[in-house]
Amino acid sequence: MKIVHVGAIITGIVITMGVLLILPEFLRPSPTQPILLSFNIINERNLPNWCHDLSSVLAKNNVKAAVFLIGKVAERHPDCVTGFPQGVDIGSESYDYVSIPSLADYSAQLEEVKNGKAAVDKAGNIDSKLFRAPYGATDVNIYSLLNRSNLLADFSYNEQYNKYYDGKFLKFDLVTYNGTKYYTSFFRHIPSDEPVLINFDNSTPVSQIGEVISEFKSENFHFVSATDLTSLDLTVHGDKAL
Repeated sequence: MKIVHVGAIITGIVITMGVLLILPEFLRPSPTQPILLSFNIINERNLPNWCHDLSSVLAKNNVKAAVFLIGKVAERHPDCVTGFPQGVDIGSESYDYVSIPSLADYSAQLEEVKNGKAAVDKAGNIDSKLFRAPYGATDVNIYSLLNRSNLLADFSYNEQYNKYYDGKFLKFDLVTYNGTKYYTSFFRHIPSDEPVLINFDNSTPVSQIGEVISEFKSENFHFVSATDLTSLDLTVHGDKAL
């Protein structure tokens, strides 16, 4: 065999190997699975350090998310409202973290929801439109309570979120998981058109949350905020909140 033929064969092998090495990156789908990380601050455990550490992890990784606080925690730890980076929505969870249906009457329910939002708004100089019911418990009053409290998005449920649109609240599909119980590979089997909400609370070590974020960023997922998901401005800051 002539040297020129050998050289051509070797060149062809090198090119083929290079294509095979590069091809998987071209075939890898772009990140389409929307992931909303949700952090519930329902007590004063590890505060304010937990908030500060979480804020640093989110900022370092350029990750959007949603943070929900009860009113009395927001009053005592305003840094847990103001300290998060841009792209992190702030929501309320009532004032005392009590089950809304357990309250005596509609007036008591409305006061609990309104006072929770007011405390969060005051602590952060914001107008938050985002809500989650304590324990995920709601009753037939929920839409009226949200409307009268100027709340536009409700993430109280495991299989849906509700957003205010065209004068009424509409339901949208959502899949919710406890962030401490599933491996990242589990989420590869969820259809890419289903938004996924992953819940954590302030009992979860921030180091563990950072590991979860790193794993997701290496796979076919991208992080969204509640504002991104609903196409509503759910955290209005500063003078615009007045």
